[in-house]
Amino acid sequence: MKGGQSFDQALQTANPPLLISQSFSQPENKPPEVAPFPLPTALSSKSNSAVTKSGARAAYGKQIAAKPAAPPGMSGWEKYKEDQLLRNPGARYYSPDQGKIAAKGGKKPLAWLIGRDISGVVGNIRNFFANIFKGGTISYRDEKNQLRQGRQTGLLKTVGNFFRDFAAALSFGAYHPGSQKAVQGFKNRLSYSASKLKEAFLGDLIDGIPSSVNHMAQNAILSGWRLAEVIPDAVLGSFQAGRKLTTTIFDNGQVAVEYLTDIAPSGDAWLRVHASDLQKLMPPVYYNLKMPEHLNTDMRWKYVRNTPFRKTIETIGSLLADGLLLGFSGQTGGSSERRSGE
Repeated sequence: MKGGQSFDQALQTANPPLLISQSFSQPENKPPEVAPFPLPTALSSKSNSAVTKSGARAAYGKQIAAKPAAPPGMSGWEKYKEDQLLRNPGARYYSPDQGKIAAKGGKKPLAWLIGRDISGVVGNIRNFFANIFKGGTISYRDEKNQLRQGRQTGLLKTVGNFFRDFAAALSFGAYHPGSQKAVQGFKNRLSYSASKLKEAFLGDLIDGIPSSVNHMAQNAILSGWRLAEVIPDAVLGSFQAGRKLTTTIFDNGQVAVEYLTDIAPSGDAWLRVHASDLQKLMPPVYYNLKMPEHLNTDMRWKYVRNTPFRKTIETIGSLLADGLLLGFSGQTGGSSERRSGE
């Protein structure tokens, strides 16, 4: 061409190098040579650095989000005490109804101390009446050490569950509460009926109703215990040593009240210790000892951290309660026989 520019030069000017390299044939057995589009050196290094840093931050953030909160280094006693203080209202720095823990440091005004006592009284009275009906609200720590709220089963709700489970058993699955899918097949109906009978009499009638009454008694005692804390706080609350003394006495007293009511027959700890699994040949005591620290599939273990320390003290206490109950029953039976023989 005239003007000093050939056809090939014009074509190269009109097309990027990449298209040129792919349009023409390459030597055999060699991949096409792709011409890069280089960026300026400064811009390229900054972009790569920014991409690397942003990618690292994103990956690190995902790793942190996926990793559960690590529980603090607490002993078995500390976990047990915190679980007991979280369960019912009244503890100095625990607010089960609000799902939080108040700061322990700093000087607390006298009005705050007395307010905590009164809120403990009111909270336990509220849970007392709630346990008559639907069930009281409690707080606990889950397997990720996060504060959660749960609900106990109230007395009237347990009675309702008994009649519902009993009706399901008598209907052989024609009435199937809690399940949208009807039971099919004669064998499945028999199995369903047997499981509902067991749930109605063992779960609701024998365990459930006494357990609800136990929770009510626990709330009644704790409301009186926290009411007794008002006067010591009013007298000693202005002094740091006095606040520490009343907090130690009444918080430890709450733990003691809950322990004694837990190991009593039909108490939460007593039910755990006496639980069994006949299919797996796990008798009472042994079954609870083999349980993990966290178990969400059974209400008897869901709201506690079942540590070796808890298992030990609850097993000992529950078995002692059994011995006292048997001894008391034998004494009352013997005295009745002596009176009848006279």
